[in-house]
Amino acid sequence: MSIMKHIFCNAEQRLNQCTLGLVRRSLSFSIVLVAAQLILGCIPASAQDATVVFYAHGSALTSGLPGSNRGIFYGSIFDGNHRLLNFRDGFFVKNNRMLIFHLAPGLHIFSASYGKHPSKKSQVALTLEPGKNYFLRAQSESRGVVEIEWERGRLDLVSCDVAQRETANAKILQKKKVSPDAMTSVSFNQTFPPCP
Repeated sequence: MSIMKHIFCNAEQRLNQCTLGLVRRSLSFSIVLVAAQLILGCIPASAQDATVVFYAHGSALTSGLPGSNRGIFYGSIFDGNHRLLNFRDGFFVKNNRMLIFHLAPGLHIFSASYGKHPSKKSQVALTLEPGKNYFLRAQSESRGVVEIEWERGRLDLVSCDVAQRETANAKILQKKKVSPDAMTSVSFNQTFPPCP
């Protein structure tokens, strides 16, 4: 009896060790897979999320001119108090940058700001619905006179057709311009959503 018990216990121990090893390998593989998806920006969007396209598109001819409201925006986009991204891409201001986010449905208050905090003057309140697409254009407004001039960011909710036309030559914003806590919501390799 004791030999049979010993053989049975040894077999059970080996089975437990094998099972534990498989679980560990499976867990390790899952962690590596999720990490790869985060790095590559290819986490699939939930069907329950809303797609929000943020893009910077302005006129280089009117940027910085007092009274202009179509300048190139190179500040940050916020969702509430959380910075999502920064459109400043290098030393020179670059136009036509875009990024696609998949965000949870519900009320979001987006703003465009040149500061470290969201601007109260350029807010767009949107109630995002699951599976729908939204297009927000960021531009710069200039005020004052030639000697004393200041700029502020502005967000406009635009139609799919307008956004598609204005982003025809847009480049995807670099990953390093996205806030770390917003990375899981970004799609770096998704193409522009189709217009209805």
